[in-house]
Amino acid sequence: MYKVFIVEDEHLIRDNLRQQIMTLSKTCPIVYSDEAADGELALASILDIRPDIIITDIKMPFMDGLVFAKEAKKLLPEVRIIFISGFDDFAYAKTALQLQADDYLLKPIKNDELATAIEKVVHQINKQKAHNRTLPKEDARFALEIQKNHFLNQLFQHNIPISDALQQSEELNRSFSGKQFCVLLAKTPKNQSFSDYTRFSEQLTQSYGKDDTVLFSSVSSRFIKFLLFDYGREPVLEKGYQMAQSLVHGFGEEIAVAIGPVADRFSAISYSYEKARDMLQTYGNIRKDKIISYEDDMREGELSPTNPFKIDLASRIAQTTVQTMDTLIIDLMQPQGNIERTHMFRLFVLVELLALIKKKEHRHPLKIADHAHDLDFLANLTHDQNQYQRNLTDLLQILVSESVNPAMAKYQSVINQAKRFISEHFSDPNISLNLVAEKVHLSPAHFSTIFSQATNSTFIEYLTDQRITLAKELLVTTNLRLSDIAFDIGYNDPNYFSFIFKKKEKISPKEYRQKHV
Repeated sequence: MYKVFIVEDEHLIRDNLRQQIMTLSKTCPIVYSDEAADGELALASILDIRPDIIITDIKMPFMDGLVFAKEAKKLLPEVRIIFISGFDDFAYAKTALQLQADDYLLKPIKNDELATAIEKVVHQINKQKAHNRTLPKEDARFALEIQKNHFLNQLFQHNIPISDALQQSEELNRSFSGKQFCVLLAKTPKNQSFSDYTRFSEQLTQSYGKDDTVLFSSVSSRFIKFLLFDYGREPVLEKGYQMAQSLVHGFGEEIAVAIGPVADRFSAISYSYEKARDMLQTYGNIRKDKIISYEDDMREGELSPTNPFKIDLASRIAQTTVQTMDTLIIDLMQPQGNIERTHMFRLFVLVELLALIKKKEHRHPLKIADHAHDLDFLANLTHDQNQYQRNLTDLLQILVSESVNPAMAKYQSVINQAKRFISEHFSDPNISLNLVAEKVHLSPAHFSTIFSQATNSTFIEYLTDQRITLAKELLVTTNLRLSDIAFDIGYNDPNYFSFIFKKKEKISPKEYRQKHV
């Protein structure tokens, strides 16, 4: 089933489109997924919902449909766009065509016209999927894939002079000059043989073939490789999170993605590759999260919600006394399977313990604390068992002797801050993922990634839960009209509130009130 998302500022038109989509879903492989009143709100939602088809008005407040469509294509390169408008204006139609719109419909939208447009889009999606499943032997494309794979291997192994790299990048219509870099690796159990590369190549070429900030190759049976490059650290990271989410949600199968550290110079590309490779090889076998980020796991000054080992050391330490500390040390010294995984586990232990000490603002003479952000230094300590044990003992002695309060040592401060903000503002109809991400000083894609992985819930799902919980309370404890309740919990459209409530609770708000009063 293909998910359809509606973007329209007129609620009556939204109601009508919703009903039309739900009617069409009886005969067409589509399902209504959600809607938004303007492009800005829609961008926050589609990042979570990942629709296949978007029906959007062109003239809207805050962010019009043309701007929205451009941004939506960046987030979801394969999404299909159907524009609607009350303006029979060639300029709009021309721009829509330039944005690769699948159709352009004039208001009022007739049932047969919408049905025809939807059927055409579904046919195109099915055709593309069928094409992706074929294994065409096109010599030119194959040669290009081999060239890109060889070039990326040279970059990742640091086996190419910068002058040659700049020349080859230009031959591939890419420019490295003045850029920062980040390596992204993806691994899927379906990418087991060399022959599988063409299917992935088809999908990747459609999504990123014309993106001059990305170079990729799927020839290898080990990883699908990406090199991202742009002016500045934040654009590179944002691209990485957007692409990781598109890969995880777009391939329709099990896939894990590792995002390496940002390299601020050409010679550091190999380091970014090594870290992404190590994370994918070690964490990919021991964690459930699909997106693994070096920046999240290692660079935030606290253990990330995406910690692959899922160990709450704060709670363990809070339950440990000086007399029982040796037991904890023995547990933390235990091998974790292979040598590489053991070293990574020990590194995480050291990073977390140093983060706990930092939170305590404790003054101490430990020299290791001066290297809390020097991951290479800490990693070297994990290779010598005696050194690791000595530092482990020193850190635990400080923490155990002063009894860490687990409530003050949780590692989800960003998530908790976001939850507090949502709890205080969920009744605001203008609250969005973008707004909350801004409040916690993260990009929307970055925030969406860690929020969903830390809470097992998308932002939209979490926000809806908050609103429906209050709605149920108001239905039972007050005599407010349904329209008033809708406004009180953040919905400007009472009909949409009723629709969402019934979708979640399986009964209408009116039925819920009658049942519980």
